[in-house]
Parts: sequence; C-alpha cells; structure tokens
Amino acid sequence: MIIEDDELRDLYKTSSSEHLQKLEAELMQLEKNPQDTAALEEFLREAHTLKGDSRMLGLNDIEMLVHQLEDCLTQVKQGARAIDSQLCDRLYQGLDAIDKLATEAVTGKAANVNTFEVLAALIEAESYAANSDELVSSEPDFGGDSNTKDALFDDSNLFADDEELFNEADCGLESSDDSPILELSSVEKTSLVSTSTAEPTIAAVADRELQIDSIRVEPRKLDILMTQASELAVAKLRVSRQTFEIEKIFTLWEEWEQNARRDRQKLARIEKSLTREQLLPIQHLFQKTQERFEYFGNLIESLKLRADEDVASLSIIAEQLEAGIQNLRLLPLSTVFNIFNRMVRDLAKQQQKQIDFIVEGADTKADKQILEAIKDPLLHLIRNAIDHGIETPQERERKGKAPTATLRLQGKRTGNSIVIEVSDDGRGLDLDSIKKTALRKGIHTEAELAAMSEERVRSLIFASGFSTRTKVSELSGRGVGLDVVRANIEKLKGAIEVNSTRDRGCQFRISLNNSLATTSVIIVEVAQTAYAIPIEYVRTMRMVSRQDIFTIEGSQAVSFEGQPISIFWLADILQLSTVEEIPTTGISSDDFACVIVQVGSNYLALVVDLVVERLDIVLKPQSKLVRNIRGILGATILDNGNVCMVLSPPGLIEGLKNTSVAPKRIEQKSKKQLLLVEDSIIIRTQMKRLLQGANYEVAIAVDGAEGFQKLQQGNFDAVVSDVEMPNMNGFELTTRIRQLEAYNELPIILVTTLASAEDKRRGAEAGANAYLTKGDFDQKLLLETLQRLA
Repeated sequence: MIIEDDELRDLYKTSSSEHLQKLEAELMQLEKNPQDTAALEEFLREAHTLKGDSRMLGLNDIEMLVHQLEDCLTQVKQGARAIDSQLCDRLYQGLDAIDKLATEAVTGKAANVNTFEVLAALIEAESYAANSDELVSSEPDFGGDSNTKDALFDDSNLFADDEELFNEADCGLESSDDSPILELSSVEKTSLVSTSTAEPTIAAVADRELQIDSIRVEPRKLDILMTQASELAVAKLRVSRQTFEIEKIFTLWEEWEQNARRDRQKLARIEKSLTREQLLPIQHLFQKTQERFEYFGNLIESLKLRADEDVASLSIIAEQLEAGIQNLRLLPLSTVFNIFNRMVRDLAKQQQKQIDFIVEGADTKADKQILEAIKDPLLHLIRNAIDHGIETPQERERKGKAPTATLRLQGKRTGNSIVIEVSDDGRGLDLDSIKKTALRKGIHTEAELAAMSEERVRSLIFASGFSTRTKVSELSGRGVGLDVVRANIEKLKGAIEVNSTRDRGCQFRISLNNSLATTSVIIVEVAQTAYAIPIEYVRTMRMVSRQDIFTIEGSQAVSFEGQPISIFWLADILQLSTVEEIPTTGISSDDFACVIVQVGSNYLALVVDLVVERLDIVLKPQSKLVRNIRGILGATILDNGNVCMVLSPPGLIEGLKNTSVAPKRIEQKSKKQLLLVEDSIIIRTQMKRLLQGANYEVAIAVDGAEGFQKLQQGNFDAVVSDVEMPNMNGFELTTRIRQLEAYNELPIILVTTLASAEDKRRGAEAGANAYLTKGDFDQKLLLETLQRLA
C-alpha cells in the first residue's frame, strides 16, 4: 500500500529512513559488543518509535515486523538469550524487509517481500530463548483452530488469509495457554526460511537503491545562509552606486570631447595664419589627443556596459538565492494552528461553554521563526477570547444568539505579509469599561479619554498591565495583559490591531513581514549622520511648520489626526549636539522634516534634518558597546560603506517616559510669528528691533494692502498695525481680516497716534483686540499685551 496523504508520506519517508539507519547502526554495535546496554536501549527506542509511526499510518506489515524485532531484543535485554551471528542475520533480514516495505509505502513501488517468511524467521530466532535444544518450542497464536496449520502452510494459501489471521490475534505476536501450539518440523522450518536467511545480507545491501531525496539542515545554518544571501542585496546597491559613478565619468568624458571639438574648430580658423613649423606640432598634439579621447571613450563605454550587465545579473542571482533559501524556511501555519484544537475543546468544557473552533488557511506557509514566536501570542488571544469574550450558552440565548459560539483562527498571505486573525462572535470590547480602567490606572486623564476616537480607546487594551478584570482568572489574565502579546509581535517586526462591535464579537488582526532576514527602513539624517527607522513603525512623514507646534501640559506637541502627540528633535533624544552645532540643511527655518512613528497606541513626532530614502537593509545584531543603550535596535552597513545605527521606536518612547529630554531646540526655534504693518520706516525699524529683542519673528508690510497679502501667504500668531496708512488703513485692514473665518481668533493690536474715543470705538467695531496710542506708548505694555493675546 502507499500512504495517501502527501504531507504524512513525506514525513514518513524521512523519519523511517532515519530510524532504519539508526537501527542498523545500533545492531552492528551490538554484534561487535553484545554487552553494550546503551546500544540495546537505543535500538529498542528507535524500534518503538518506528512501530508507532507505522501503526498510525496503517502499515500493518511493517508494524508487526518491527514488533518482532522488539521481541527478539527484549529477550536479550531480559537475559533469556545472547546475541549471536545467527540472531543478527535474522535481524538484518528483518531490517532489509522493513526498508523495502517502507519504500513501497512512500513510492508505491512493489516491495516483493515475503512478509510471513521474514516474520517466521524472526519468530524462530526468538524461540531459541526458551529452549536452546529445540529449534522451535512455542509459536504465536494465529487465532485459528487445529486446521489452521494445514491452511497456513499450504502453498496455495500461503498469503491468502495471512492479513485476516494476523489481525485476529494482534498480528500473531502473542500466544495464550488455551490456544493450540503449532509444531514445526525441521523440514517445515527450512521451507519457511529462504536461502538468503542463513547467508550474510550482502546481496540485500548491494541491491538496496541509495537515493538521497532530502537533507536535514540545522535551522541555524539556514539563518546564516539567509543573512549572507541578504548581504548580496547590499552588494548590489554598492555596485549600482559604482555604475552611477561610471555614468558621471562618461558624462565628463563627453564634455571633454565637446571641448576638444571646439578647440579643433578654433584651430581650423587660425591655421592659415600659422606657419607650417608652428602648425605641425599643434596638429600632432590634437591628433594624439583625439586618439586618446577615442580610446578613453571606448574603455568607459565598455566598462559601463559590463557594469550594467553585472548589476542585472547580480540582482537576479541575489533575488533567486534569497527566495530559494526563504522557501526552505517556510512551513505551513498548521504546524502551530493544529495544537489549539484540543486546548479549545478542553477550555470550553472547563468553562461550560459551547464553542465551534474553525481553522482556515492552515496551509499558508510562513517562516519557521514566525511559527516559533507566534504560538504564545496566539495562545494568549485564544484563551482571552474563551475567558473574556465568549458567553455561556444561557447568556447567548438571552441575547438572541445561537448557544454555540464561533471562534475562528485564520491565516492568509497578503503581498509579502502574513496575516493571522483571531475572531469570535462574543461580547466584544466594553469601551466604557476600558476608559474606566485607563482612568483608574492613571494611563490617561478624563480629558484625553474624551477626545479619543473609538480606535484609540480599543488600542488601550495593549497598554502595559492593562486589564479590566478586578479578579485574577486562572484561565487568562494572571496579571499579564495584552501588552505582552503586542511586545512579542513587535519583536517580529509586526503589528496588531483590534476591531470590535459590542455584543457582536471581536477580531484581532496580526500582520507580520514574512521576510525576517531583511528590514525595510527609512533613512534619515541628523547632524550629518544617517540613522534608520524601521518602516513598520513609521505612520507618516510630513513637513511641520513652527506654527504647528504648541504646548500642552508643559510638553511640546503637534496635532495628528485630531489628537495632540508629543514632538521632539531626534538630535535631542540622541544627545548628538546643541542647536548651534547642527548645520543647516537648506530647509526653511520655519519648516521641519518630521517622521511620525507609532508603537501600539503611542505616537511620537520626531524632527530630523532630512529624510533621505527608503531601503531594504540587513539588520546586524547589537554590538556589546550599544547593547544596553535604549532605543538602538542594531546596525547596518549602507551602500557607501558607512555604518548606520537602526533605531528602536519602542525603546525611544520608553526612554522618554523614564527620562526628561529638555526641548531646547523647540523653545529656541518656535518663536511667535508677528506681522508688523507700519508705513513709517523709522517707527517700523524701532518696533521691529523691540519685537525681535523679545524673541518674536517679525514680518514687515508697508501698508494695509501689503499686510493683508502677506497675512494670507504665511502663518502668524498676531498682527501689530498702524492705522493711518496709504492704500488701506488699519481699520480697513482689521475689517478685511475679520471677514475671513480662518482669522476670527487672530489677535490684532492697533498702535496709532489717533487717541480719541471715536477712533477707539471704530477700532473695536472693526475687530481689534487692543488699541494702543503712540502718544503714551509703553514698550512694556505692548509686550505684555502680545504675551496675553498671542
């Protein structure tokens, strides 16, 4: 027979071959040293395992032969008989027969093995244990009557009923006192044993086909190969950069060649004015130069062509090699998924709940490292679903649900990612309970919770130590929350999100990058040094202006998706240098490159000097020098040969919680922006100096019309304006500003020589926030007013 299941057939093919090799090796050791008890025990262990595998797959012939091998060696272990060459010959014959039967089971190729004959030889070898003077003193009970003997040894019926007879008496390996004992004459014994039985098994070994279809490789070696293959991607980038340099040289050569052509044209124009003696050396020089240019050009063009071919070839080889090794590491998700069926059944029974556990996509393949690390997070999510989410049958019926709940574990591939979902149709998340718990544990304030979206509230369950349970459950909880699940998934460079509808169920979605050897990162530049941020933590990148930064509860923040998030200069966090030491990057002093990272429900805006590019890198493990530095994940080598540190956003956020990073850059950079509208150059200059001395950034407009135009082009915190001006006066300017909804709250301070009550009334009606007169002008009053309003 052949094993029908493809996966089981492949597994048995490998395992049976290994077991048989070990059995033969241990038997050879026993033949040399019959007193080697370790070899004897190892033989019995291997035989027991092979027997169990064969029984499970329904390979009865192999099972009973292996069982008889066990019986023979058990007699030796019990001291009933000694190991001799005759016993070893019979055991080798049994191993050869088992090997052929195993080959038939995995290939379907007929084994041509007389199973009964081999079994009889093994039984005869065993029978010496009871009586060394008789060849056979006892025989197994084959479950038949006195006529069994005749039927059994009739040549025409030799194999007709052997399967039935062996099955009736547990494969014919046990005898009872009540069963008839079958006596064999010496003639009969001889007929049962083939001529090869008494001879060495050289022929059997010579005829055995050696075909190595699979090789076992240590996972560590595959990991090393994968890392080395991934290094080719970096090498490819370096070669690509070299082709770019060759392109630059080729462009330079073209410029030189054009210059030489122009020089030849100039020579042609003046050669008539030169004597032959003057002209010949110049012509000779131009000819030599032309030859060298052509040789140099051909050399560069050939080099460029070969470099392009090498880059293309290296790219194909690197991708194929990496994909090939990656495929070697892939295993089906069923490797992990199948272990949960029994657990769900037992836990459901323990909690008196009815659960239909559905597994989908178990044939989806993932990296073995993912399978090893994902088991515990999935275990925690499934236990939580059974304990927290799924109701009892009585509770479900009261809600109009079916008494049997559905718990679904699904795996699928999306692009280069593996997505695993754990969902149930139970209670769902109680958002009010989550908010109360977050408030009780001091995770957030009431104001922060009130401003949160439902998505942000749901994500709070991943906060450290978060649990809505007031009592510790034996099944789930035990003081360990879902933050452990999130942390383990983040170690795999993955992400987890939760969706829930009250009384309709909850779904946890885990997204994992199936390639763990390479990491996609964003390369940023800070203080002329490159740093890498893993792309899985990057929510978005954008420019942030000075006016976008505000202060909340003593911390600098920006608004993101309607929520305030903390903002820090990455240089400050890494303690790279002071503001004065950091060079400019060509970006406007009012605009900053900002990378917004997300770790669970936590967000952080990081200001960098420059966002360079996105790369796939090979992550090097942390060196001993930086292993204990929070916020450093590892390092990589860029295509220019420079070492680049890879940052860990979880470590950065955790470090900010435990340390105080003074936002000096923000305090110095985020000056208030004022628009000063004044037609008098003297007053304008004096007021500009005053305001700049008070740490304001000042933009100038010479009249109301220009002031209104500049106001719409920039972001200002306040407007300081004169009243009497050409084109548009201060009252008109104020009225125009208030007509725009975006500037309803913009502070406007009028500073003028008009001091009458009527003028002040007009200023108030126009929408000015303050009216200061130049007659009794007080610098301190202007600054205090600005501080109060802006």
